[in-house]
Amino acid sequence: MNETGARPDNAERAFWSWLGFWAQFLVLGVLAVIGAFVASAGQRPGDYQCGLLLSIAAIALGFLRLKHQLDGGAPGWGTFLLVDDMKGLALVIPLFVVIGLAGLFLAHAWESGAMHAAGVGLFGASGVIVFLDIKNVFDHMDRNAS
Repeated sequence: MNETGARPDNAERAFWSWLGFWAQFLVLGVLAVIGAFVASAGQRPGDYQCGLLLSIAAIALGFLRLKHQLDGGAPGWGTFLLVDDMKGLALVIPLFVVIGLAGLFLAHAWESGAMHAAGVGLFGASGVIVFLDIKNVFDHMDRNAS
């Protein structure tokens, strides 16, 4: 007798893919709640702004990620966050350089506390995004060339 059901490894792969998709929303939800708690405590100067920005950013990223998935976009975060052509790279690099410099000025303005850490984090994240975008564009060009 021939069985026409799905192979166990395909079903298992589909389950882990489904779980991974919803786990990212769980992580973003936890970040939004943590941001709300930090904002509500507001013990030091800048805690309210930093917590509120974390909460809003996590919620916005969750909605954008869900929209990307429902529009039929590729399932990975790389295609969602990174550019893959020179035109996009020419736009992204100056934008994130300005964001990184704003993070440095923000960190300099606050001697310590959450806003200082947020400014340093913003600078670091901007640098990482610029380098990942550059790598993604050149990887995409190499794939198309061969």
